[in-house]
Amino acid sequence: MDAIPKAELFRKIGFGGDPAEAEWVLEAAGLSRPAKRAIHPDKLDAAAEALAAAFCWVCNRGDCQEEATEIAAGRTVVPAADPSQCQVCGGSVNQRTIDAMVVACRKRGWGRICVVGGSPNARDEVKRCLDSRLALRALDGTIARTLKQARADLAWADVVVVWGSSQLDHKVSNLYTGPKVVTLHRRSIQELATEVKRAAGG
Repeated sequence: MDAIPKAELFRKIGFGGDPAEAEWVLEAAGLSRPAKRAIHPDKLDAAAEALAAAFCWVCNRGDCQEEATEIAAGRTVVPAADPSQCQVCGGSVNQRTIDAMVVACRKRGWGRICVVGGSPNARDEVKRCLDSRLALRALDGTIARTLKQARADLAWADVVVVWGSSQLDHKVSNLYTGPKVVTLHRRSIQELATEVKRAAGG
């Protein structure tokens, strides 16, 4: 198998910092020399591990930059080659805020969340970001529900999110009231995660 250009290696793993600094790490690890523009495929895994041990690459978001100083653990913080490769948010603000929500819910002892309303795509995105870490009951707010069904949802869930300003019939939303209910005023998944986190005491 042909050697891989080191620039391609850096880009593939997410390193977007100064190539000279990466070259120094590879040389110190005995994996390559700066004069060589490519690296043998057999050394790719070891090279990626050496670079990940030396650097923490993050996107240019201010909160990611701030958190990087906490998670770097002695590594040098450098730019990510692409926002999707940020070691803090992975390119998804939605994912990051959902992750923080899950942590807060678990600390509170909550394991079940019911979402009423929101677009199909938004509900699917919440489900994807949760990745089964919390049990989710996502309800189409345009489909009628009975008072009995709503009471069952309220009894089942630790927290119920009524997603206002979205695809939600008032005849449905009016069924969900009480101390477990969090009402959103914007369609943002970030707001959903932030408000649930706040309700959980996070």
